[in-house]
Amino acid sequence: MIRRRNAIYESRCTRVHLQKLLRTFPFDLVCKRMHHALQIQEILSHIFIYCNPLILDLSADLHKNALSDLAGLARTCRVFKEPAFDVLWEALNDLSPLVRCLPETSHQVSPGMYSFTRPLTQTEWDVLQGYTRRIRSLWMSVDRIGEESLQILSNPPTTAPLFPNLRTLSCQYTVKTMPLLRLPFPSLAFLLVMFENPQLFQNSFNTLPNFFPNIKRLAIYVQSVATIDKIEPNDMCRWQNLCSVVCPCVALDVDTLAHLSRMPALTHLEFALSATLPLAASNSPIVCSNVHDFKLNSKSLETISRFLSRIQLPAITSFSAVMGSCPSRQELSSFFAGIQTSNAGHAIERLRFHQSPDPFSNVLHLECPNLGLEDLRPCMAFNLRQLSLDIVWNVGLTDSDLLTLASAWPHLENLVINEFSGWNALGGITPDGLLQLLQTCRSLNCIALAIDTRDYTELPPSGSPGSLGLTLPPRSNINVLDSVIEPESVPAVAAFFAGIAPCSDFYFSAWRSHIMLRRRGQNVYKSKDRWDEVYSRASEAVSRRS
Repeated sequence: MIRRRNAIYESRCTRVHLQKLLRTFPFDLVCKRMHHALQIQEILSHIFIYCNPLILDLSADLHKNALSDLAGLARTCRVFKEPAFDVLWEALNDLSPLVRCLPETSHQVSPGMYSFTRPLTQTEWDVLQGYTRRIRSLWMSVDRIGEESLQILSNPPTTAPLFPNLRTLSCQYTVKTMPLLRLPFPSLAFLLVMFENPQLFQNSFNTLPNFFPNIKRLAIYVQSVATIDKIEPNDMCRWQNLCSVVCPCVALDVDTLAHLSRMPALTHLEFALSATLPLAASNSPIVCSNVHDFKLNSKSLETISRFLSRIQLPAITSFSAVMGSCPSRQELSSFFAGIQTSNAGHAIERLRFHQSPDPFSNVLHLECPNLGLEDLRPCMAFNLRQLSLDIVWNVGLTDSDLLTLASAWPHLENLVINEFSGWNALGGITPDGLLQLLQTCRSLNCIALAIDTRDYTELPPSGSPGSLGLTLPPRSNINVLDSVIEPESVPAVAAFFAGIAPCSDFYFSAWRSHIMLRRRGQNVYKSKDRWDEVYSRASEAVSRRS
């Protein structure tokens, strides 16, 4: 029994975790017996979870060691075998372990590839199913397994499911993986599918409900510039228990949306909005009574605004809109009016609207509109906790503008304006204005605003911001975007940020996006280097204070 105990303590990457946990359940060395608590499967399962590389978020090398530790625990004694195997096989990142777990006589190994050399015997199928029944999460990567082996796995000699307890499945939808996706998955709750060939997926989509009857979360992603114009509503309607549908490149028609709106469990909905979607005023509005998180993707903000006038979202707390083109001032105004029309304004807490970045666009924004207070004033009707907008406009917000907006959001946590496009302006919020903003919004922990540091060469007479009790929460995120800073302002600005940062674990960035860095005539890299110096000085000051 002492050897068994040592086998556990000799685990490489998880030794510390196991020692701390097993110390609570010591071995009875006098009677040469294991403590009775370690004979309880639930306790062992909880302990062995700390060897799971997915939970520990380990690097590649430690990932391999952790798997070896679990295998070693399974061989330590009979009591450990089942719970250790359950954790070891709980999540797979590819299908090759299903080949490697069988005797060497059944398969061959070529560089980076595993393949069966013959059909499997019934005994080998029994061994294989002893492992597959433990799998709860699977990333169906087929890069390391031969095509003939996939055919063998796709045709088990039994009507019983090969993966009876699988809950999460992620896969690329290709001709190679299609046979596996026709296996029954009775317990599957979350399906994530990625594909490059929209036509292939669209033609096969109608078969998915047959094999995944109990889906609760569905995610469909396109790995190309193509978009699926339509999914047959009868196919989507065969799922009755969906609580989350995420398909940012799939256009849903009115019938499918009407079916989804009647699902009492549906709380998260994201899809592409087609400009040709019929939304006649004579039609009854679509009412999504229980949707809390709603995301729309469209080529233009105008299409989103028209759709919002024909849908009711009484329970929404988070709304996101992504458009492909730069909106006009009229489109922006119509968008905010549409949110109010959809009855979402009174409950919405998180608002995000972004323009899809185009790295080849006119990064100088020379002829773009100027974003001001009046453009964002409709947002003051919402009780926001998070505001994130990013459109290819120049931003002309001042201290008074931002403080006016913030006065309507006392519980604001995130304020992010043009994180990727930048402000393209010399101005921004001043350090004094930022202090007033922190005083108004005490929960603010994520800021992406341009900072106006012109003539800011020393701290105000009132002293450090920290002495006034105006600091950011721990692990805050500060992004000063494309702010320009002169050398003489670096010491004072560094002292300012050291004052509002309570500890050294804050994140600071500047000039982070490619759009900002490609600009000309603003001494881009000089400003970026100066902000790096600001961060270095501020971090050093905070560390000394801590």
